[in-house]
Amino acid sequence: METRRTVTGSRNFKGGLTLWLILWLLVMKPGRVAPCPKLCVCYPTPMTVSCQSQNLTIVPAGVPYDSQRVFLQNNRITELRADSFGFETQVLWLYGNNITWIEAGAFSNLRVLEELDLGDNPSLRHLEGGAFRGLEKLQSLHMHRCKLATLPHDLFHKLYSLQFLYLQENQLHFLQDDLFSDLVNLNHLFLHGNRIRALSENVFRGLVNLDRLLLHDNRIRQVNRRAFRDLGRLTILYLFNNSLAELPGQAMKDAQGIQFLRLNGNPWSCGCEALPLWEWFRDARISSSELLCTSPSQRRGQDLRFLRELDFALCPLPDPGSMAGTTTTTFSTKTRWWFSKHKPASSSKASFQKSSESVKSFPFAAVKPQYLPKTPTEALSSKYELSEHEAALPKVDQEEYWSNYGNEDSSIRCYELECPPNYDNPSFSSSSSSPFTPSLLSLLSLSIVTLSLHFLFG
Repeated sequence: METRRTVTGSRNFKGGLTLWLILWLLVMKPGRVAPCPKLCVCYPTPMTVSCQSQNLTIVPAGVPYDSQRVFLQNNRITELRADSFGFETQVLWLYGNNITWIEAGAFSNLRVLEELDLGDNPSLRHLEGGAFRGLEKLQSLHMHRCKLATLPHDLFHKLYSLQFLYLQENQLHFLQDDLFSDLVNLNHLFLHGNRIRALSENVFRGLVNLDRLLLHDNRIRQVNRRAFRDLGRLTILYLFNNSLAELPGQAMKDAQGIQFLRLNGNPWSCGCEALPLWEWFRDARISSSELLCTSPSQRRGQDLRFLRELDFALCPLPDPGSMAGTTTTTFSTKTRWWFSKHKPASSSKASFQKSSESVKSFPFAAVKPQYLPKTPTEALSSKYELSEHEAALPKVDQEEYWSNYGNEDSSIRCYELECPPNYDNPSFSSSSSSPFTPSLLSLLSLSIVTLSLHFLFG
């Protein structure tokens, strides 16, 4: 009797357990394997929702909250609103749509998002300041070819993990100061193909880990001398096909890690304004494109990197005692020989200042130097043209100049204010003997005194 009761109780227990398992599976199955949105295809491990090229006009409803990859590219989606996406998405592709507006905080729930592609949305001309709020783990952001004209100053606020930023081929005219200041881990910045005209002092502030900066195919005319001050780790810089006539040497000194530099396709002026960049190239050990001069006329077609010290001999240099003080003209001993032998026919004493400083000589290169024009009329009528006195200098025969370069003629004394302060020093004095020696002058003076006394006192 007791055995029968035991068997009956055991059967009831097993039946109850089976019923509980069935009910549990019925309840939990929809949550574990959610239905895939209409017109989409879903893949497990990792959970992927693919809805590309389906002519969708809105983000489809019912995207599983645990979807790690969501592909919505090549549709006709026009707006992105808050709460459109789940919590666990790591990759979100929205390129090739017709997005015109992104609500502030539209991605705020995507706390683990690592890649966001919004490229090729030609109607996305404006972004809200908080459009990317909450994406503190975002590593790659694509916004190429969106016709963006401006970027809000706080657009990249707190995107500390961002490493790749694609902003090429938009319509950006300028970049605000401190726009990228929070992007301390940014490695690649693509800004080519825009309409940027100038780079200010603080435009790249904070980009201490930037390795690659592409700024080619813009309209850049001016670069602040401190624009690259935080780019000490930059190795690749592209500035070709812009409107640069000059580039501050200090800006390049700040980018001390540069290895590959492209500056071709710019209208380089190779007058005195090119001296700082030329001096930087003397010490730089980098792979560089050519820098062809467009002015002044006698240097047109030459490569700025291979100009000679003589080309800058008349250029004023900053006074070493003041960053913004007066300027002084300096000559090396090698260029002084040329000026002493070929002095201008007319010169103003105010044209030069005395200086004992000398300029380093540029190492010889297999490039023939170009010389000053024969007449002043050959100079360009621009702010970079040669001065009247510089243009009046006669042309020197190449063989004559280079045969004496570095072996100046000690018999030629300096002229007027071209002389250093201690030009009377024996090293600068003439070695040829004077027609009147000191002994002869003394004898002549004594004779004059004797004759004077004779006539006075009989």
